[in-house]
Amino acid sequence: MSRSLRTAVTDAVRNAVPFLVITGLWIVVMLAVYGVFLVTKPDDITYGPWVHASVFAVPSVGFLGHVLQQAVSGRS
Repeated sequence: MSRSLRTAVTDAVRNAVPFLVITGLWIVVMLAVYGVFLVTKPDDITYGPWVHASVFAVPSVGFLGHVLQQAVSGRS
């Protein structure tokens, strides 16, 4: 590998690792929120699919915001 290619690969990996760690953390947060939702759900109540999907809405906003931030900062 040439020096400039090696530098480019190193920079790409260095930028990707924090993004992948944060992505993993967001997945854990979304699953934890959904787990709390399921554990605290009363037995005599049945929720529709839209309620289950809405549990992922709040963490997904943060996750998608981070993805957008990475996409924008990667272009500049």
